[in-house]
Amino acid sequence: MNKTIKKVEVNPILKNRQKALSEFNSIAHRLEFVCSINKKNWINDSKSTDLGAASFSIEKLDGPIIWLVGSDGSHRDLDLVKDVVLKKVKKIICFGDFETDLKYAFGGKIKYALKNNLIDAVQLAYDCAIDNANVLFSPACSSFNNYKDFRDRGNHFISLVKAL
Repeated sequence: MNKTIKKVEVNPILKNRQKALSEFNSIAHRLEFVCSINKKNWINDSKSTDLGAASFSIEKLDGPIIWLVGSDGSHRDLDLVKDVVLKKVKKIICFGDFETDLKYAFGGKIKYALKNNLIDAVQLAYDCAIDNANVLFSPACSSFNNYKDFRDRGNHFISLVKAL
């Protein structure tokens, strides 16, 4: 076990969040705690295929959030998530098709980055200097552009995180 993981395991804030997430979860790919790495909790919410589900997930988490959100190129009404995102999210990392809605709605208020794919988005979240954060993979879009279904997408996320 490396020193970074040992430090995270004794961090009481992350430990309490991990416990709460573990108790909440009963459905795979729905606020599923993956692990704690690099002073961050990694959470798989691939079942989140719309903004309503993403809003619910953001609301349920405590502490700063790095939101990994997908884009399938469709227009979304961001009023559904505006208040909760501005209140809880510290960085948005969008992956997929160019996402202008998120960029223009939040880019001036919250740190924003666009990546071509989930691999690059996960790496950027890992490198992000926000300690004690929850990295929430809650795509808020369909998985069918690049994956068989939300399970396939969630399993890909889990494998990327565990490879860090």
